[in-house]
Amino acid sequence: MAVDAHGNDANRIRFAPEGALYFAPVPKVGPKPTAPTSCGVKGTAPAGYTSLGYVDEGGVTITPSIETDPVNVWQSAVPVLYNVKSASFKVKATLVETNVSTTELFFGAQWKQAFEKDKDGVEKPITNTWRLDLSSTPQLQEISLVVDWAQGDVQYRAVIERAMISDRGAIQLQRSEAGKYELTIDALDASGRLGYILTTDNIKDAVIAPGQPAKAELDQAAVRQGGQAFVTGAAFKSNASISVTTGHPKIVADAGLSDGTGGFRIKLSVADDCPTGSYEIKTSDGVHEATAGTLVISAKTTGA
Repeated sequence: MAVDAHGNDANRIRFAPEGALYFAPVPKVGPKPTAPTSCGVKGTAPAGYTSLGYVDEGGVTITPSIETDPVNVWQSAVPVLYNVKSASFKVKATLVETNVSTTELFFGAQWKQAFEKDKDGVEKPITNTWRLDLSSTPQLQEISLVVDWAQGDVQYRAVIERAMISDRGAIQLQRSEAGKYELTIDALDASGRLGYILTTDNIKDAVIAPGQPAKAELDQAAVRQGGQAFVTGAAFKSNASISVTTGHPKIVADAGLSDGTGGFRIKLSVADDCPTGSYEIKTSDGVHEATAGTLVISAKTTGA
């Protein structure tokens, strides 16, 4: 298990003000839906998946759980380890849109054209009427499920490649409240996986492509006494403290921290009495180093 170097950082508290549920049927024969491998475009269904529409204000509950058995031994009064007996990954949501997807998932059957017999006993379709038969021996439909949630530019996506409806709630028909379809969906084994999570969040250090060295540059090559410049960098460690060597104590760099992609932009402040001349600006994250260039300091103009 990895250890996070950060702590007590309010910027890393997450909410889920935006989200969506998408599903795709998994046919018994034929090609299976292709599970997404990225977070995609926020608010857009993955290719081959269909939106389940609005979810009630309770949102979506994701519950990973395990059941374990303790391994007890003669030499100890406490277990020496725990063995996993079973595992599950459940998604529970209450859908509030009445459409073909939500109702077929809830009732476990498909809508078909309704027919009636005419006076001659011939079956004819009933205009604008559909029928859903509730079987006494229901057959559960296998689906693939995607749960998206986001806060601003930070996106998360839970993908369950194989799943089935394991429980359904009651429908309450009321005058003042919308009809709701409460579903609990359980993950099935998919080649040793219950599912996986994707995110654009700055969870770990960004992966730097091979052959992509850290680099830094100045936004301007010359500045007058009392002025300021900026140094920017890329391909450094993500979420790392960046030190800037300016070559003179009269050129002061702000405290710097790289973002989740290893980039940064740090201000350099030049004192009014900084000696004129050329100064080499260097940057480092403790592992990667890069020279940003030479900053030329010139005298103030008369009257400045």
